[in-house]
Amino acid sequence: MSQPDFETVKSNWETFENLCGRLSDNNINMLLATLGERLITTPNNTHDSDTGCCAGGLIQMSLEVTSNMRKISSTFDLDISTSSILKVGLLHEIGKVGTLEKNLFVEQDSDWHREKLGQFYKYNEDILKATVPDRTLFLLQHFGVKLSPDEFYAIRLSQGAHHDENRFYLNSTPSLANCLQVAKKF
Repeated sequence: MSQPDFETVKSNWETFENLCGRLSDNNINMLLATLGERLITTPNNTHDSDTGCCAGGLIQMSLEVTSNMRKISSTFDLDISTSSILKVGLLHEIGKVGTLEKNLFVEQDSDWHREKLGQFYKYNEDILKATVPDRTLFLLQHFGVKLSPDEFYAIRLSQGAHHDENRFYLNSTPSLANCLQVAKKF
């Protein structure tokens, strides 16, 4: 597992904060002030074979997805506002931070899991089970972050139509949700 250096993590966080600041939303600012330290260190995945299995992985992935969304929207001349791209791209998986008090991912304490499976993090068994989109939407509503219907559905459907709970929306997803799902595959 390769850890990004301190300067990279710091630079990514500053970029993330700057882009969130462009939304001029005091509720997002409060979310960042409250959860920022934990967001900075949150990995994106549990296994080293997956992108972002390191401290800072979530923020790095969020920046990459946001950049990809902007390119997709521009290339295909989609009618998606820059603010929706920023809000959804940057915040769609903040649920990976966990709850208001506890982290979703904790360091793996089993040498066997780390060495044989490359699992450097595990899910925290001390918090209630919930999907990442549901955790994300909970955190956003807790801090009073307003979402348009398209932004809500983009986050709700961010894990893709292959999940049973998302099949209902198949063939009727807003272009913002489609843009996010494609951007995550790059």
